[in-house]
Amino acid sequence: MADRRQSLLDAALKLVEEGGLDAVTIAALTERSGMSNGSIYHHFGSRAGVFAQLYADSYARCVAAMRPALDSRPAGSVVRDLVLRYLDWVMANPSRARFLYAAPDHADPSVKQAEFAPVLEWFLDRMASGELRAIPPWALEPVVMGPAHESVRRFLLGVFDLAEARDIIATAVCAVLRP
Repeated sequence: MADRRQSLLDAALKLVEEGGLDAVTIAALTERSGMSNGSIYHHFGSRAGVFAQLYADSYARCVAAMRPALDSRPAGSVVRDLVLRYLDWVMANPSRARFLYAAPDHADPSVKQAEFAPVLEWFLDRMASGELRAIPPWALEPVVMGPAHESVRRFLLGVFDLAEARDIIATAVCAVLRP
């Protein structure tokens, strides 16, 4: 059962990669995956359900790539490592990253919040201890990670060398959080 779901998600991701979100139709999914309409509706309920699960799956993989950075090293070292792991994940998974940036309205906020909870907890602990500048949790993604997100957007457009800039980006993110 899990293999069938994953095959459908892989087919959807490939369709997005080839033609954007509009390329993902139930007919295209059945053709690409070799599964019936009924299978798609059984596993995901709708096209929107496919997108929601693809978003959740991609986001979970992204956060999982960053989580190993969360340890007891000095906060600045962990933040740098976290950013570099995020950028490396994007470079290794451009199709998934492109989908995350193209389809934010398909994210289930509660799923994202649950997935990101260990990262947020680490940040809140370091802010409370004074190791990092105290900022509101809502500012972590848009404000703190702003340099990374803008750089990733440009990389995904093919106009920015993320590998060359990764150290500069990590330094910029660390600077925002310096107490």
